Amino acid sequence: RPVTLQTPAGPADRTREGVPTCLVTSGPADETRRRILIPLWNCYKFFVDYAVADGFAPSAELRACAATGVRSAAAIAGLTERPEIDRWILSNLQSLAAAGRRELADFNAPGFCAAAAEFIDDLSNWYIRRNRRRFWRARDAADGDKLAAYETLYEVLVVLCRLLAPCIPFLTERMYLNLVLGQNPEDVQGDSDLPGSVHLCDYPDADHALLDAALNQRMAAAQKVVRLGHKLREEHNLRVRQPLSELRFAAASSETAAAVETLADVIAEELNIQRVLRADNLDALVSYAYKPNLKTLGPKCGRLLNALKTSIPELGDGILAPLRRGQSVTIELQGSTIELLPEDVLISTMQAASWISADDAGIQVAISTVLTPELLREGMSRDFVRHVQQLRKDAGLNIQDRIRIFLSSDDPQV
Repeated sequence: RPVTLQTPAGPADRTREGVPTCLVTSGPADETRRRILIPLWNCYKFFVDYAVADGFAPSAELRACAATGVRSAAAIAGLTERPEIDRWILSNLQSLAAAGRRELADFNAPGFCAAAAEFIDDLSNWYIRRNRRRFWRARDAADGDKLAAYETLYEVLVVLCRLLAPCIPFLTERMYLNLVLGQNPEDVQGDSDLPGSVHLCDYPDADHALLDAALNQRMAAAQKVVRLGHKLREEHNLRVRQPLSELRFAAASSETAAAVETLADVIAEELNIQRVLRADNLDALVSYAYKPNLKTLGPKCGRLLNALKTSIPELGDGILAPLRRGQSVTIELQGSTIELLPEDVLISTMQAASWISADDAGIQVAISTVLTPELLREGMSRDFVRHVQQLRKDAGLNIQDRIRIFLSSDDPQV
């Protein structure tokens, strides 16, 4: 079982014969397996399964580009024609490459692995999940969109192998050999001019021609709204398969609001919500009440505590809103300047009937919970699809296997 040695922080006298003691634990190894190894392998397996079923084979130019980083001017120009989500994951990949160069040069492997875990989560839970239909549908010779999906995911996986090779040497080698050379791990000999091992490849540099910081920020803002939406659904037992009618959002900055608005269709699809609407504020749906946290304010404010009990509720959201975004607020009280930290104020949320809300780092989200008969019927149809997919899995059917469905029910609603 993999274990990790950690040197605990503490006084220098906590040593044995002058040598710092170490804690032996499997916790970090389990976390790495859960956040990096298993999701990475699942992404690789997804690509291989569909590529084999579709007969996709990367071109020699694509294999060389992914393995060496050398890209022709024509290939760079072609990338601008790809769908936005393809350009986003490739842009994010360049950010990870820059982080790899920076962190590994400073011998900060844990810092790089943390960035890699975030990227793999984006790859698995955003890029692949949002693009499944591009891989599912039947392929024809003119289907450039499906080909772009294959080529994008292929390049991401190969470059990811090169980036992670110093930290995950064996798994990345197995993936690289199959993706680039089409060889078994036991056979590293071949006729290809490409490096015969991931460990013989140059470490990737960020390709600034593919780096789009504005696109990364727009997608990150949309992902934040989606995370808030999923959080609300989970807290209020509203499964994602049940469609809802409306989501409204407001942002602290007009730039963030505009970024989210451009991806409203993506958010609606991710959260299974019919309409996503921008609002200047959500005051009609959500309000906040503020009270002093006596445990933290008492020791540092002393004689002003009674005055704070009165003044903090009166200040309201207009002044104290930054606290909800994790920022501090400075106020003047009886000739003294007081800095209020987020933990110094207790915040409660009051919502309009049939609405639920959440906020995080400058973005507010409110979702309508009204379920019409039409929404309930659509939710049942999605449940039906899920049951069929589970039956396919239980029967051991392959992706390309076709089925016939027979339905019988005594429930008139079904």
